[in-house]
Amino acid sequence: MEENDGWAIFRRMVIIVAILLLILTPFFLYLYMERGFEDSIDFLAERIIGVMFAGLLVGAFVLFDKLSNKLFNKQE
Repeated sequence: MEENDGWAIFRRMVIIVAILLLILTPFFLYLYMERGFEDSIDFLAERIIGVMFAGLLVGAFVLFDKLSNKLFNKQE
């Protein structure tokens, strides 16, 4: 029974990766054909850095909110 569960999980992962490849491959091909290799790498790096920075800011605000809630609730 455990082997079947393992294969089911593996099969789901393969299906998810295949779907992601089918969705993302046209975008990367278009980007490569329009901008070339070096410009497409620069474009993607800039976007990834921007998303990471935005996530860092959101995470900092969430953690600050949790910390302020804990400090505020301790005083009462």
